[in-house]
Amino acid sequence: MELDQEWGCAEAGEVLKKNSVPDWPLLAIYLISEASLMGSSRWSNYISALPRQPYSLLYWTRAELDRYLEASQIRERAIERITNVIGTYDDLRSRIFSKHPELFPEEVFNLETFKWSFGILFSRLVRLPSMDGRVALVPWADMLNHSCEVETFLDYDSSSRGIVFTTDRPYQAGEQVFISYGRKSNGELLLSYGFVPKEGTNPSDSVELLLSLKKSDKSYSQKLEALRKHGLSASQCFPVQITGWPVELMAYAYLAVSPPSMSSQFEKLAAAASNKTTTRKDMRFPEIEEQALQYILDSCESSISKYSKFLQESGSMDLDVTSPKQLNRRLFLKQLAVDLCTSERRILFRAQYILRRRLRDLRSGELRALTLFNGLRKLFK
Repeated sequence: MELDQEWGCAEAGEVLKKNSVPDWPLLAIYLISEASLMGSSRWSNYISALPRQPYSLLYWTRAELDRYLEASQIRERAIERITNVIGTYDDLRSRIFSKHPELFPEEVFNLETFKWSFGILFSRLVRLPSMDGRVALVPWADMLNHSCEVETFLDYDSSSRGIVFTTDRPYQAGEQVFISYGRKSNGELLLSYGFVPKEGTNPSDSVELLLSLKKSDKSYSQKLEALRKHGLSASQCFPVQITGWPVELMAYAYLAVSPPSMSSQFEKLAAAASNKTTTRKDMRFPEIEEQALQYILDSCESSISKYSKFLQESGSMDLDVTSPKQLNRRLFLKQLAVDLCTSERRILFRAQYILRRRLRDLRSGELRALTLFNGLRKLFK
């Protein structure tokens, strides 16, 4: 199912193309249109097999996001995505749907169906590398489950003129075949697909660590100006993996703790903290390295405390719910949140351990150097 498909209602397709509707909304509207045709749609068998309400974060209420994902930065990503989808719908409704109600009746093209179609796209849309990253829905193939252990992706094969994928290992008859949804963190998988892999099984897992400038910093305004110049803000998230963190995070930390006497370096550090620049990033400032590592450790431990608080309180949540249907939903969402928070806290615990060791080694090295210096001074006296 691609962008250049024939529309069941050709006039509706022409109106949308005339108004230059972007790819994703265009495909979302096409999916809604085909779903409304039911049995007369060429895609009816496929559409009838699609879930009506996936558990991606697009379907969580704001109260559920606040309740279960307060500790995780993926909550902000979910709120942003929901806001964007609603904003896109409102824009289309005011510009197109309201002006052509005979083509886009509200009982068919409404916010609920729009969220459904976007949820399908977020969880099933495939980018085809050999077609310059063109996007498409691939019926039935998009129902393959994800595994963090495989490197198999769907792509277009020009010789067979079809979508194919080649397995990266042999399978036995009757064994389930898996595909990779991409190198995504557990949070990203929950955001788009509504599931969280088992803790420790996802080598691409990461947690977003929030770093912020202190408003009490005498150079706050200068630093903020430098950050904004490179598309960053006073509060910035960086991915931390079990194996470490990116050089951009370290550059941001250097900037955050740098004294006014280093103002000539603010611009360079802000550039290095951005992933949109080719500036050399593996810079070191020994004179403030201890402060930078301590700053990261403080941020890390602040996040750990939030995760720990949620995980401790999760057992007593939702005990007041009496509706079986509502209780089942809440228990399911809570378990997803617990699984996510457990995996993200695990990464932060590892980062905490590494930071503490580096600080200990740094401080013990400084102590040895100071002891040696004092010994030499006494000798010369």
